Amino acid sequence: MDAFSIAISIALQYGVPLEAFVSKFVNMRFEPAGMTDDPDIRISQSIMDYIFRRLALDYLPYEKRAALGIHSADERVATVEANYAQYAPAASADLDVDIAEVLEEAVAEAAPAKVASKAHSSAELLEEITGTASDAPLCMTCGIKMRPAGSCYVCEGCGSTSGCS
Repeated sequence: MDAFSIAISIALQYGVPLEAFVSKFVNMRFEPAGMTDDPDIRISQSIMDYIFRRLALDYLPYEKRAALGIHSADERVATVEANYAQYAPAASADLDVDIAEVLEEAVAEAAPAKVASKAHSSAELLEEITGTASDAPLCMTCGIKMRPAGSCYVCEGCGSTSGCS
């Protein structure tokens, strides 16, 4: 771990942007994983995930962190409060509102926009929508990236699985 830290330090000194490291190492999954004592990062998928989330929170500006999906606890609370205040009734507001109209507006706002995609599989489509690469293996039979299916992976090209039944 010490050697890895030194390598990252030297790379940062030579001009590799921290954002490049954060985008590559965040969501890296291996054991040990789980809950942390950090109020800003409650659950981590690995030690690398935790370290680079912490570095992003400490050193990257809000705009870059938001693009990577990394928010502090205070920022998450502010977002929830802002969204709640939008739908909370005002003290002097007329409460004779048609519920159907409010529901239609909320559903229309929450509906995802159509994405023009060049994905060849659902795994690639999911990567385009979320903006993150999945850690799925390649199929041993045909070489296409497999998609998660529960705790296993299945190939959409040939139908083989990663060893599960």
